[in-house]
Amino acid sequence: MDKRTKSLLIGLTLGDGHLNPKHGVSLEIEHGEKQKFYLDYKRKLISELLNTNEPNVYHNKKKNTFKISKGHRYFRVLRKWIYKDRVKVFTPQVLSKLTPEAIAIWWMDDGSHAVCRRKTTGKIMSHSFHWYTYTDDVSTQNIINYMYNTYNIKFYPINRKLKDGKICQYLKCKTKEGRKFSDLIRPYILPEFEYKILKVGE
Repeated sequence: MDKRTKSLLIGLTLGDGHLNPKHGVSLEIEHGEKQKFYLDYKRKLISELLNTNEPNVYHNKKKNTFKISKGHRYFRVLRKWIYKDRVKVFTPQVLSKLTPEAIAIWWMDDGSHAVCRRKTTGKIMSHSFHWYTYTDDVSTQNIINYMYNTYNIKFYPINRKLKDGKICQYLKCKTKEGRKFSDLIRPYILPEFEYKILKVGE
């Protein structure tokens, strides 16, 4: 299995993907109706990467969501790397295998971009980028270190209290770093998700 394949399978898992250990290990991905196009993109990508038929799509009519599931022996390896006590952890070992293309998939899953405008004129004052990883402090710092040491892009942690009362973190950066980050992943961002990054020259 080549570097690109491994990297993209990791990218698919770190965001909205889930490695289900029942009956072997399968990569499961679920999206709502508005993002079915994105699920179709992932179906084709998985088929290309694993050189196999596209996974079947299962429609949950009650929730109106669409789900794919694909098993492969490599997912057994990924589960051992990525999960600890059924929770995803983001170790330097896993992060080191990511490419900008894999990071782009992860960002399309969990990233967002917002603008701050001047009230009187509507002029854009700044941009902010939020990477909703919802990780513990160790995983969060691992991601921050990886992005800075590998791409010289500085994110910082933001605490978030979940509904169950637990405190987790996500990552944030502002205009200058967000511009560098946008340049890094722009070639791999689907047109439907271009709103999640800065436009060229912005």
